[in-house]
Amino acid sequence: MSHTYFARSGVTVLELPWATPPVTANQRLHFRARAKATALVRGTVGRLASDLVPPMRRPRVTLVWLVTTRHRRDADNVVPTLKAACDGLVDAGIAADDTPEDMDKPMPIIHYAKGHPKAPGMFLVIWDSPEATAEEERAIDALTDEEDCS
Repeated sequence: MSHTYFARSGVTVLELPWATPPVTANQRLHFRARAKATALVRGTVGRLASDLVPPMRRPRVTLVWLVTTRHRRDADNVVPTLKAACDGLVDAGIAADDTPEDMDKPMPIIHYAKGHPKAPGMFLVIWDSPEATAEEERAIDALTDEEDCS
């Protein structure tokens, strides 16, 4: 398995070794089993990234899950896997921290891709995003607009 299948223009795609999220919000695991699964994701991503991803000032990290069935899936449910993966990137020295100031983590993407050679599979798409995104700027502007705060 090639762990980086695309890297150009500062964008790296890490192919993760799981077909389904190893840690989800809806799992009802014993706390030790959950901690073990979280540590597995964190350690695996840290090891992959330390060899393949350069350090970045403020990486944008998107978790993409390619699925082969059209079952309804909730992107919120995959966030614990994204969180553990981002912790692994910090452990590898890719980012200073996984706080919003140091890392941009949009909602995971779940994409139906039946017939795709990499599906089912999970990927991290990583690139340096030192500036605030348009969505972040709009949110900040909405909260700090003095005319609406009267």
